[in-house]
Amino acid sequence: MPVRGRLFSEGIRFAAGVASEPTGVLTLWKTATGGKVVGCLPGTPVPELLRAAGLSPIALESPKDLSLVSGQVDAWLVGADPPPFPVPMGGIPRFEFPGVPPGSLEEALDRVEALAEWAGVVSGSPASEGALWKSIRAHAARRRLLDALDERRLRETAFLTPAERRDILRAGIFLPPEAHSRLISSILGNDPEPADIPADEERGDPLLILARRIVDR
Repeated sequence: MPVRGRLFSEGIRFAAGVASEPTGVLTLWKTATGGKVVGCLPGTPVPELLRAAGLSPIALESPKDLSLVSGQVDAWLVGADPPPFPVPMGGIPRFEFPGVPPGSLEEALDRVEALAEWAGVVSGSPASEGALWKSIRAHAARRRLLDALDERRLRETAFLTPAERRDILRAGIFLPPEAHSRLISSILGNDPEPADIPADEERGDPLLILARRIVDR
């Protein structure tokens, strides 16, 4: 086992704590931002959209996850098919985002626009174009760091245990992408860098970028 530095060890412990007891970070986030938590079954393909509207999308993987975030969920985002396990209704907002692939880019854009409208109603603050691009950049930066983490594991087989990797990935369910990027960077021992998005692309419609992703997935 290689020698581990303080920041590395602290990052691993923090990830494990968030993965096992996420209520604390969700409570802090809601208190600091005034935002709301959206329980997602399954995880939304466009988390950037909800984040840009001041919402925190939480992909619930099992009934145990539901019990861990009990009392924190302010709205539900579910697929059109029955969810993998029942969720309490409680009179809170609910949106069905079809899980079947759209037949065209136009249909995908309609879905994204409908979700954007619902998210704005739930949060009370519709996502601005600037907030959408900021969220898209933050999620892209995190994906790049996750790729770097896996590349490091392939080069150094003793770098992380399987359990540690699971905790790091799971912590990302509950942390904002910027916070998750800082966590991954502390474990990698580098500084998070902003994702490069072509300037001409940022002059386009961010909702269209998200719609294209749904078509291509």
